[in-house]
Amino acid sequence: MGENKQLQIRLRVIASGVLFLSLVFLILLYMATIANGLDERESAEVNTVVTTSTVNAARGNITDRYGRTLVTNRTEYNVTLDVGAMGDVDDQLKVLTTLLDICREQQVEWADSDLPISTSSPYTFTTDTPFLYQGDDGKWIQTRLGKLCKAMDWSNTSSTTAAQLVAQMKKSFQLDTGKYTESEARALLGVLYSCYLREEEVLYTTYIFAEDVNIDLISVIKEKNLPGVEIEPMATREYETDYAAILLGQVGAISAESWEEKKDYYEKNDYTMDAIIGLSGSESAFEKYLRGTSGTKRVTAANDGDTLTERYVDEPQVGGNVALTIDIKLQEATEKALNDLVPSINNKKGGAAAVVIDISDGSVLAAASYPTYSAVTYNKDYEKLYQDKQKPLYNRAFLGTYAPGSTYKMCTATAGINAGVITPRTTYKCTGAMDYYGTIFHCWERSGHDREDLADAVRDSCNIYFYNVGINAGIDALTKTAQSYGLGEATGIELSESTGVNAGPAFSEKLGATWHQGNVLSAAIGQSDNQFSPLQLANYIATFINGGTHYKAHLLKTVKSSDNSKILYQYEPEVLNKVELDQDAWNAIKKGMGEVIEADSITDFEDLEADGIKVGCKTGTAQLGKTGLYNGLFVSFAPYDDPQIAICTVVEKALSGASTSSITAAIMEYYFSEDATLERVEAENQLIS
Repeated sequence: MGENKQLQIRLRVIASGVLFLSLVFLILLYMATIANGLDERESAEVNTVVTTSTVNAARGNITDRYGRTLVTNRTEYNVTLDVGAMGDVDDQLKVLTTLLDICREQQVEWADSDLPISTSSPYTFTTDTPFLYQGDDGKWIQTRLGKLCKAMDWSNTSSTTAAQLVAQMKKSFQLDTGKYTESEARALLGVLYSCYLREEEVLYTTYIFAEDVNIDLISVIKEKNLPGVEIEPMATREYETDYAAILLGQVGAISAESWEEKKDYYEKNDYTMDAIIGLSGSESAFEKYLRGTSGTKRVTAANDGDTLTERYVDEPQVGGNVALTIDIKLQEATEKALNDLVPSINNKKGGAAAVVIDISDGSVLAAASYPTYSAVTYNKDYEKLYQDKQKPLYNRAFLGTYAPGSTYKMCTATAGINAGVITPRTTYKCTGAMDYYGTIFHCWERSGHDREDLADAVRDSCNIYFYNVGINAGIDALTKTAQSYGLGEATGIELSESTGVNAGPAFSEKLGATWHQGNVLSAAIGQSDNQFSPLQLANYIATFINGGTHYKAHLLKTVKSSDNSKILYQYEPEVLNKVELDQDAWNAIKKGMGEVIEADSITDFEDLEADGIKVGCKTGTAQLGKTGLYNGLFVSFAPYDDPQIAICTVVEKALSGASTSSITAAIMEYYFSEDATLERVEAENQLIS
């Protein structure tokens, strides 16, 4: 009897346990159903609206080589519109009229660039191809306006005027009732057009009505509780340095023209029309690393516009962090040197540039163009910058090309050595001029240099010596050698660059001119048609002084995951070619470069020399046609006995190359300063740890 009672108790306990577990399972199942099916339930039971939208991911950060943040993100708040959630046309007009009134009161601008029609009467199209444009294959393609016109049954023939189209649109959107002023109607028309592009699936993106709005506007909009009007947080770029603007670049929305031109590319790579992309500089060059992966958000709203639930279907993934090769402190010193010294060198007549390269791998440590601008205030200053005749938006360091003048003579010397027409001990007598088939070619030193060997000729920049080398080696040897040093060739830098020009018969033919044998004399001293960028000239010196290893120039160092836990890309030095040069010849050319400062009585490097830093260099004074003006160039390397860096500075319309030496001295003084050296060591240790 007792045993039966105990058995019954056990069975009751087991049954209770099973019942409890069943209840738990049912509760969990119910909760899961709620979590996964709430949107559909609410939509069916309480007449809600479920919308799915793309959420753009934040871009990765940009840092310098030591991890100092240059570009990051901050959160701004945008006003977005969903016309489908506003109700019928009457309700839409009420909501949008209220919203526009709020913006006018708060003095907030809104986006009105989609509709390619002027914002005031008399109306005109703001594009030559409002309805159709011709693609690269010659086929005619409908624009977004053309597609919407077809969807809305608006006239869009070649004879349709902007005024006629506005009248049709007013009628469709019930703006022709006399209730609105012309200005109010046009404003509403622009907003409705942008909304309907999305509604009619001509454009599959959220309509960002106003960007980076203030808290006052947000408060008023929230108070009004306008259906279809949302406040959305968004990551936007924030620049944490006033320097390196030409290297960092800018971001922005894809333009309508760009979208139409590259639609297949954008769609293939999952871009939406309102995506923010890199437009220039590193932002553009390293777009594939910096851009994140968009997410998807599902929102369930009641029919009065109130949001009931909001959840991510897919979380957006932040882009990778890009580390550049530049040292931002060195970049700052370089830009300051140009800004402080150029005006006194060329009397504010032109621009300038400077490039610093690590000779061991082609890394660009600094690259500056003068005048320049700050990326922080770029948007505010754009119109003024664009109209500035000195072109501060132009990257002279990579895109500017200049006759190299006497800085080319190490190239001529290399060509002569490798062609077998000179040795380091070959001498030529300079009397200040030479006759070449009836034409007199002068040395810059009209009294002459007397007899000089290779090292002497480099030191004194003797034109007569290099005229003879050029004549005997020939233009083909000069061109081949220049190309091996990367002159007149792409450096491989990731940003836009000019490839420059090597003087010779081929280029003369392109110009429709005749190449004369006497032109080789001018080419041999860096004149004629020779044109190279400061980047090319810096890399040429780096190639020479490192013993002839021609590295691809580069700006990208590493790419890491957004949390810096993984290395996604690590740059490995890329050798483009080797320049062969006899060791004795290399020593002689280097010796000549090491004696230039004393020979030219250049005093700017005295402080460096006092600290034991000897500098090798070459000046260049390149004539600008028959204007009587010159560009000043200065190429250099240091330290002389154990070179680390090569520098090229160019100052337009300077008195001479030697007059620009103060810029290079200022850059080197920072680079070799105790503070800079200590900072580099500490930064490198932090990266390792």
